[in-house]
Amino acid sequence: MEVERLKTKDITSYKEFIKDVFGYDANRKNISESMKSNIILVLKLESKVICSMTLEEKKDYVKDKRYYYVSYFGVLNDYRRMGFATKMFDYVEDMIRKNNIDYIELTSGNQRKEAHNFYSKNNFRVKDTTVFIKFYK
Repeated sequence: MEVERLKTKDITSYKEFIKDVFGYDANRKNISESMKSNIILVLKLESKVICSMTLEEKKDYVKDKRYYYVSYFGVLNDYRRMGFATKMFDYVEDMIRKNNIDYIELTSGNQRKEAHNFYSKNNFRVKDTTVFIKFYK
């Protein structure tokens, strides 16, 4: 089983993954659009997406640093603690080295304690910040 970019033929399985892991009904058209500008990585067991991570390349123009912002990184419940998140992360770290990326950043809900343990074990540091959001729709 290898990490690969999401393919159009796997969007239905990816939609099910997003629903199961994050509770969102993802829109097929939006996923297709996102595939053009982001790197959506998946691990599949047969044709079923069991682990995924989305990377958005960003540039901090003040610090002159390139980085990946991570979103929708998760593993289906039945496949947790089997090394799939580590396999995905190892793949991404290799991409970071090859693409001369300076760092990787993500946000994670306070309730995601298991994920926080994973990030800590992989040498992420907690950034002292508070996220504010204002909805218009």
